[in-house]
Amino acid sequence: MNIRPLTTLDEFQLCVDLQREAFGWADIDLLPRRFLVAMTHIGGLILGAFEGDRLVAFISSIPAYRDGMVYWYSQMLAVAKDQWNTGAGSQLKLAQREAALERGIRLIEWTFDPLESKNAYLNIVKLGAVVRRYLPNHYGETTGALQAGLDSDRVIAEWWIDQPRPVLTGDIRRVVIPVDLQTLKKQSLDSARDIQKRVREQFLTNIQDGYFAAGFERGDEWSQYLFTRGEPREYHPD
Repeated sequence: MNIRPLTTLDEFQLCVDLQREAFGWADIDLLPRRFLVAMTHIGGLILGAFEGDRLVAFISSIPAYRDGMVYWYSQMLAVAKDQWNTGAGSQLKLAQREAALERGIRLIEWTFDPLESKNAYLNIVKLGAVVRRYLPNHYGETTGALQAGLDSDRVIAEWWIDQPRPVLTGDIRRVVIPVDLQTLKKQSLDSARDIQKRVREQFLTNIQDGYFAAGFERGDEWSQYLFTRGEPREYHPD
């Protein structure tokens, strides 16, 4: 797999087409080509993964600013369906990390669905991101099949790429989610909605109490987030 920056209009059009394949979205939810062009002209970066001449995945990074610090917001990671579970996403995230370090960027953030266990495992266990913010119905109604029937709840992954992985210590709280949300939805959408409501309430309570998610464990049917207590800026270097 060859990973390199994308810079041309034709390459950006491939990104638009890949979004349709990966997410099944209507055009209203796609990142348009002109936005991808603008992103690369304001300090952002789009990395593409190729198998031969075929674009099989891409990841985008947008310059962002908060609390006096410039960081990258990773707007999208899209992987072709036949490349799911191949490690393409992990390789792109690590390439993104190296590119950020070269530019002096110390923090990368992105959102993900807290009920999707594979994403949680990648983000928290493999990469070492933490979660301390929960956004109920963040995008409103979306057109993708993966989100159909549920609110678009999201958590924000904080990836401090120049810091050691946080250590789980003291009192540990747990939030349980299904291993396979999409199968559960097919069996009972009402059950999936009940689980989303419970997970939302538990996340918000833990965060309000000063806990953040720094671990994740997978099981055969259920997985769980591990929350540890920490100061709000414990992993926010001055």
